Amino acid sequence: MNSLRRLILAGVLLTAPFMTMPAMADASIPVADFFKASQYSGIPSLSPDGKTLAVLTPRNGRNVLAVIRLDSRTPKVIASDPDWDIANPIWVNNERLVFSLSKGKDAVYEDQRGGGLFAVNTDGSRFRKLTPTLKEAMGNNIPYKPYQVLSRAGEDSTDLIVVNNERGRDAVLGASDVFRLDTLTGKATLLTFNNPGKVSEWVLDHARVVRAGSALDVEPGSKRIRQTVYYRDGENAPWKAIYQAFIDEGREMEVAGFDFDNKTMLVAGRFNGRDKKAVYLWDFAKNTVGEMLADHPQADVENVRFDNSRKKIVGAPVAAMKPEYVYFDEDYARLDATFRASFPGQEYFFQWSGDSVVVYTYGAANPGSVYFYDVAKRKLEPLYVMKPELDGKKLSETKVIQYTARDGLPIPAYLTLPEGKKAEKLPLIAFVHGGPHARDSYGFDPMVQMLASRGYAVLQPQFRMSTGFGWKHHTAGWKQWGLAMQDDVTDGVKNLISQGVVDASRVCIIGASYGGYATMYGLAKDPDLYRCGVNWVGVTDVKMLFTVTWSDMSGPYMDNLGRLMHGDPDKDGAYFEKTSAIGNAARIKAPVLMGYGSEDIRVPLIHGEKMRDKLRAQGNEVEWVVMTGEEHNWYREANRIAWGEKVEKFLGKHLAPASK
Repeated sequence: MNSLRRLILAGVLLTAPFMTMPAMADASIPVADFFKASQYSGIPSLSPDGKTLAVLTPRNGRNVLAVIRLDSRTPKVIASDPDWDIANPIWVNNERLVFSLSKGKDAVYEDQRGGGLFAVNTDGSRFRKLTPTLKEAMGNNIPYKPYQVLSRAGEDSTDLIVVNNERGRDAVLGASDVFRLDTLTGKATLLTFNNPGKVSEWVLDHARVVRAGSALDVEPGSKRIRQTVYYRDGENAPWKAIYQAFIDEGREMEVAGFDFDNKTMLVAGRFNGRDKKAVYLWDFAKNTVGEMLADHPQADVENVRFDNSRKKIVGAPVAAMKPEYVYFDEDYARLDATFRASFPGQEYFFQWSGDSVVVYTYGAANPGSVYFYDVAKRKLEPLYVMKPELDGKKLSETKVIQYTARDGLPIPAYLTLPEGKKAEKLPLIAFVHGGPHARDSYGFDPMVQMLASRGYAVLQPQFRMSTGFGWKHHTAGWKQWGLAMQDDVTDGVKNLISQGVVDASRVCIIGASYGGYATMYGLAKDPDLYRCGVNWVGVTDVKMLFTVTWSDMSGPYMDNLGRLMHGDPDKDGAYFEKTSAIGNAARIKAPVLMGYGSEDIRVPLIHGEKMRDKLRAQGNEVEWVVMTGEEHNWYREANRIAWGEKVEKFLGKHLAPASK
């Protein structure tokens, strides 16, 4: 493991580089084109030997599973269904795959009853249903216990190492076992008979032996959720607890995996007083972390990547504001430099097997493009683009900015300016992400790109409580709904106004879920700042997260972390009253578009109905939409398109875009 080190290599240009360059924003692109489902689903997957490519490709309105022999470029469809999309293909060995089903773009949430697990050979033979779909399980009144694939069993084996809760263990916080699944017969052999506890996450070594597990339980009395990490020296060794922490302190540990000696363990977490997660070696002698292998000054690092065929730990991915990588391996670092030089301005991900590499490029102005690279021949070929209807169209780039909140906290943000327009006096959309314990990520966003194509600047602030930027940034937002969290959004807007980028008289705030709350509360807290608001599936009263009994916002997480982050209904009455969007609706002056799902159990319809009724009773302009059959998201493609068109029309009415 001493060979693991960070590498910075000079770029090496390909013999025939294929470059994609962003163009200018195009207001003529139909709204529907932004919100249509991608024609291709997911990134194609290389077989372990790198000789065959598995790809989900459209046919007759459904995604089918095809394999392409790379030596002959011969394609063959090996799995299809007239009523379902094939989804999530995973290689078992070089000649066999497993997959599941999805209803795809034309079904609302209630119809998303796919899943299941199926296996088939690359020549279309030896098909086997391994588990029923959710729809079949519900129809037969049996529990739905899907398999989660952990690993191939290795070499030419037709087995997989999988996880599920077949033994019916208490799964309030997650509980599972590990099995070896024969994909030819469907027989599953239990590998964790001596399960150490309510383990929800398992880790194998490279001999496919179960070596570590992370379990969660609730401490009696305090109701705090506690993590216990278990470890064993080998298949027949006893389990022992090596680490414990309360998750409300942010000190939980993730076992990232083992080196190929099957002795050295890598872990990630916040240790030695660090604010951000980093990757370390585990020191078994001292029962604590040892050498740090990878960290980042602005973002958490919590994983590593392995190349099993080359028996290498490749490096550590970093979900910074733009994706980054800490490389430990020279070959991967060199190949990465090659692609960096060949795809200037684009982000990418690549998988490497044998002499074959599949490269997936993406960016704010690139919905996704896939290439094949032959390492031996140093030849790069374009395969397909994810959304052909946008290929070559004029989209807008997103840049990373940072501003300082009024209390001095640095706030990272994404800013998308309409391409081809001068960055002066633009109309602005403050687009607030949901969660709020979540974050935005860099890449193509259909709403952002649609708005930018219509001439709007779009600000996406990663306000306090956003995740991935360290524990202090996250906890600074605890019990700050409508307070400092809201001020972070306001300060970002005012920062752009002060720079002259934004026209102070043309600002709108929008968002979904928590972003919907921030929209409604922002209209109340700063009624003279925003000309309009768009709220979909938004919380309108924080206390209702605890009191609406038909919501799924309940259980141990809400009893512990929920009360710390969002407020305690038994103690924080004044806070809930002050930060209720409904309770402050009288201050709202701007028109609002509101959309909710009829089947939403995360933020039930009552949140929207109460706010709608309050606003209409006081004479406010409210456009109201209920998406029938939808839950906390719009699953049906037609509904996503319809919502995008409603947003465009609403903003065009109340926030005229910049002049051409």
